[in-house]
Amino acid sequence: MAAALLLAGCAGPLSLPADGDSAAQAGAVAARAREAEVIYLGEQHDNPPHHLHQRQILEAMLAAGARPALAFEMLDTGQQGAADRAMSERLGPQTLADRLHWKARGWPDFEMYWPLFELAERYGLDVVAADLDPAVARRIAHEGLATAGAIRSELASLLPADAWREAAIARTIRGAHCDLLPESRLPSMVEAWHARNVTMARRITQALQRHRQVVVIVGSGHQGPGGLSAQLEALRPGTRQLVVEMAEESAGGDSGGLSARADIVWLTPAMERPDPCAPLRRPAQPRR
Repeated sequence: MAAALLLAGCAGPLSLPADGDSAAQAGAVAARAREAEVIYLGEQHDNPPHHLHQRQILEAMLAAGARPALAFEMLDTGQQGAADRAMSERLGPQTLADRLHWKARGWPDFEMYWPLFELAERYGLDVVAADLDPAVARRIAHEGLATAGAIRSELASLLPADAWREAAIARTIRGAHCDLLPESRLPSMVEAWHARNVTMARRITQALQRHRQVVVIVGSGHQGPGGLSAQLEALRPGTRQLVVEMAEESAGGDSGGLSARADIVWLTPAMERPDPCAPLRRPAQPRR
C-alpha cells in the first residue's frame, strides 16, 4: 500500500518493475487514472502477464468506484450490435468468443481477454467496439485512402503534416513486415494505420459523451508517435489521457528506460518467441 501511495503521488512518468508487488502497482495506476478521461492499457497481444495487469488495473479502478466504458481494438465498429447482445446474455467464455468470431479474426487465446469481459458483465460496463472494419483497413493498405470513398474524410489523419513522423511510422511498419515491403506499398500502409487510429479516436469520443471515463485495450503499437492518443487530442483537444504501456524487458533484463510515448511503463519478463521472419530468410529450395 505504501508503494502504491508513493507511486500515485508522483506526477511524472513512472516505471513499474517486473518483480514488484503487482497488486500495489495496479493500485498506483488506478490512482493515477482517477482524473483521466481516457486510460490506455497498451499490450503485446500474446503476452499473458499484460492481460493479467490489465485486469488488475481495471479491478482496482472498479473497487475505487469508477465505472468506465471498456473499448477494445479487437472488436470493429460493425460488431457493436453483436457485442451488445452477447454481453446482455452473459455468455460463458467459449460462447462469447464464438459470437465475437474471435479466433476467426486472428486474435490470441480469448481466455486471456475473458476476465476483462467478465468484469464488464459483472459491473454492467459498456463494451465499445472500437476498430475500423478490417476489410476497409485492408483495402486502404493495398490501394490507398482514396478507395474509402464517401467515408474518406472520416478516416484521414487529423494531425498536421510532419515528414519525420510519417517516415518513422513507415519504418516501423516495414520492420513489422520483415523489411520485405516494397517502398511503393508504405504510403498506403501508413494511411491504413492512421485510419484505424482515427476510427478508434472517434469511437472513444462518442463513448465520452455517455461516460466519464473510457479504458482502452489496445496494442502498444497504436501508442507510438502519431498514434491513437495524438489523433484523439486532435479530435478532442484537452482530453485528459493516461497512456500505460505494458513492456517486456530486454533479454538482459535492462528496461532501456521509460518509453517516450507513455506516462506509465509496466515492465514484464521477456517472452521467448520464434522469429516470425526466419522462414522468409531461408533460401528457396531447388525443385526436384
